[in-house]
Amino acid sequence: MIRLARLTPALCILCLLWFAGKVQAGPPALDSLRQLQRWPLPVQLRMARGSVTPVTAPVVIGLLRQPKLARAVRAELLANLAGHYLHENQPSLAILQMLQTRRMALEDGDSLRAAVACEWLCYSYYLLKQPQPGIAYGREALRLVPRRTAAGHDELSGIYTNLACCAEVAADYPLAIHCYRQALRLARADGDTGNVAVEYGNLAGIASRQRQYPLMAQRLDSAYAAYPLPRHAGTQIFLDGLKGTLAFHQGRYADAARVLETTLQLSRATHHLHDEMSVMETLVPALEHLGRYREALQHQRRYAVLQDSLFEEGSARHARELQTLHDTQQKEQQLTQQQQRIADLQARTRLREAELTRRTTIFLAVLAGAALMLVLVMVRQRARHILETTAAALRVRNRIAADLHDEVGTLLTRVNLQAELLRQGHPQADPALDRLLTNSRAAASTMRDIVWSIDAQADTVGALLDRMRDHLDQTAGPAGLNTELVTRGLTDCEPLTPEIRQHLYLVFKEAVTNAVRHARQATQLRVGLSRQQDQLLLTIDDDGQAVAPATRSGMGLRNMQQRAAALRGSVTAEPSSQGGFRVRLAVPVE
Repeated sequence: MIRLARLTPALCILCLLWFAGKVQAGPPALDSLRQLQRWPLPVQLRMARGSVTPVTAPVVIGLLRQPKLARAVRAELLANLAGHYLHENQPSLAILQMLQTRRMALEDGDSLRAAVACEWLCYSYYLLKQPQPGIAYGREALRLVPRRTAAGHDELSGIYTNLACCAEVAADYPLAIHCYRQALRLARADGDTGNVAVEYGNLAGIASRQRQYPLMAQRLDSAYAAYPLPRHAGTQIFLDGLKGTLAFHQGRYADAARVLETTLQLSRATHHLHDEMSVMETLVPALEHLGRYREALQHQRRYAVLQDSLFEEGSARHARELQTLHDTQQKEQQLTQQQQRIADLQARTRLREAELTRRTTIFLAVLAGAALMLVLVMVRQRARHILETTAAALRVRNRIAADLHDEVGTLLTRVNLQAELLRQGHPQADPALDRLLTNSRAAASTMRDIVWSIDAQADTVGALLDRMRDHLDQTAGPAGLNTELVTRGLTDCEPLTPEIRQHLYLVFKEAVTNAVRHARQATQLRVGLSRQQDQLLLTIDDDGQAVAPATRSGMGLRNMQQRAAALRGSVTAEPSSQGGFRVRLAVPVE
């Protein structure tokens, strides 16, 4: 029992493979086709590719109505059902199936299947004698077919032939000739002698319609030469029928009757009813011209019987097509109603989604506004704190400057006055008193500089210029130098940071002191302060004898370089090209 249980799955798989082989070998069994969806997808595809017969056609139609049918299986069933309708001479029903096949193929991006569907649509409209839609679908098939693939190349000949047939019915002979020639070229390239002969025959038929009988004879000769005996019965009937037609139009009625009678016997033997009727359409007038009225009457009666039978068959087929169209219309109405309900549901869903989106947007907007207000409040509080801190710092600076000026400045002034009084009370020179007087004056000057650097009210260009003028008057004037202070691009009320203002003044003071001490035979001292784009430029020029920078530098030049580096600027001290000496300070500002 254990061994049997182990062998059961293997036996099931073998049975499934055997059944799949049976499905692939021929048309699917009726019971198996009814239970198509119970099988795995590969087995379903094999069963769907089987040919549709009159027995299995109702089952296939029922399967196509099931919504859960796999898309690939549905496409195979639609195509094979359309082929069945064409085989049963029901082109209207074939058109309905092929339109669905074409739509599915275009949605799936399967250009080959779409091209084949368009080719069959072209042929179906040719059978219905409606050439204009057939021409349109034939052109679409040519546009869609993948010509560089083997399968697409194999379909080209049929597409050209069907398109040419529709063009011939529409009397568009240039298009028909072009398509037949393309099909002839493909048949020659493939070495298919039978199709070469058929295409020559088609071209001969167009020449007959245009009454170009020498050209028709030439093309018939090419057809017979391209396809030697033994020939396929259908091809032989087609070519001999054209040959008899050519003889009739050329007035050779006996030759036409002989060829057409032989062709008529072959078409009856092979049960080609349409070919038989086509042969009799030319044979009857040929026999009339020969005076063989009895035979002509017999053939005419046979033609009438065939025409009546085909008419009855066509009427029955038309009734079946109408019934199918009625059923299809009802299904389409039901489908339209379902689609309308689905559309209404989708519309209501979209409205709910839009309302939800609107509410979400409003909520996010309110949330963003609240966050923005919070940020603005925080920024405002921060700005207020910075302003209050800055104002407090300014008040501290002003108080310190006032205290230094009032207390320490007054004390230094008294020391300086006492030193002056002592110096006047001793007529003889006293080095100690001289040093005390000099130091007190220097301390008072330094004290004024410190008070000026701390004073917040002096953070402007005008205050800096006033301080520079005072220093020039106190140092350069007593030394006999004519001074000039020039400004460009600056206004008196323009603000300066305390750091820039102090460093600029100290560099200026050091440069002026160096010029007073070391500029030999100098008579002119020129100071310039200007703004050039994004930097402040301070220049101090004298007209004394040019000397090496080391002679005039020492500790003072190093101090100027350190102050320039603190301001992220640069300072140069060198002889001027026009004579004298120049100190140049460039400081970046915003």
